[in-house]
Amino acid sequence: MGGSVQNRASGVLFALSAGILWGFVPVYIHFLGDVDPLEIVAHRSLWSLVLLFALVAWRRHISLALQIFFNKKLLVSFIITTCFLSANWTIYVYAVQSGHVVSAALGYFVYPICTVLLGIAVLGERLDRWAWLAVCCVTFGVLVKAFLIAGVPWVALSVAVTFSLYAVARKRLKIDPILGLFVETLILLPVTLGFFGWLAWSGQPLFFGGGTKFVLLAMFVGVLTVVPLILFHAGNQLLSMTTASLLFYSNPTTQLLIATLLFGEAFAVQDLLAFGPIWLGIAVYFVTRPKPVRPALPTG
Repeated sequence: MGGSVQNRASGVLFALSAGILWGFVPVYIHFLGDVDPLEIVAHRSLWSLVLLFALVAWRRHISLALQIFFNKKLLVSFIITTCFLSANWTIYVYAVQSGHVVSAALGYFVYPICTVLLGIAVLGERLDRWAWLAVCCVTFGVLVKAFLIAGVPWVALSVAVTFSLYAVARKRLKIDPILGLFVETLILLPVTLGFFGWLAWSGQPLFFGGGTKFVLLAMFVGVLTVVPLILFHAGNQLLSMTTASLLFYSNPTTQLLIATLLFGEAFAVQDLLAFGPIWLGIAVYFVTRPKPVRPALPTG
């Protein structure tokens, strides 16, 4: 979990950057317009694999990736994490297709709470009284948000639980983020190619309707997927799950700022009622953290 000052600072930077970059995903979807969400997921998987293959090859880690496929225990673990990730993507697609976008968004409010609890139950992490106070503040904000949209439907809980299980399972593996993501997208490749084969067989275009603009947008989704996920896993490896999870609120905060400043949506009192306790909880948590001890400089 990174005992040094530098490791902790790097972990905070990675975790914050992942959340902020994911917060810009609505801008990308806005540019795509009305396209099949399943095709977005398929392009996400394919172009992520292409980018990750280039990174793994450049680092000369292809042989390490192949070793994972010959290690039965590791391979089973990666199949499980891939299932969690695929389930999360699929549920999100279902939410978009069935008009439950708000519920899916709420899932990312619930996710940090689930991950904190899993960190305690699975990873054996312990919270002091200030950390518990912070978690209670954040939980209160999430409950306010749930109340404002008339409850927490199963979609929101499913999004939160699948992504939490994925995050904790990957942290336990302690595998390099780039290498791990490459293995996961490689495991997904048969399903991805099968979907594109079905599109071609049914006479549908493969790039959101075709045209240079949409071909480039389809390829760019690989970057939009891989970069935040690498930062996300790097942050999780260097920080406790509690710290990394609370920093994840940079994602919905960024989305709120984009909706307000870029898309012209109003910042309602209800938003302040939900975000206020969340921001307060995060502030309490980080202000009360013990400062890492810097190594003493040699005096000789």
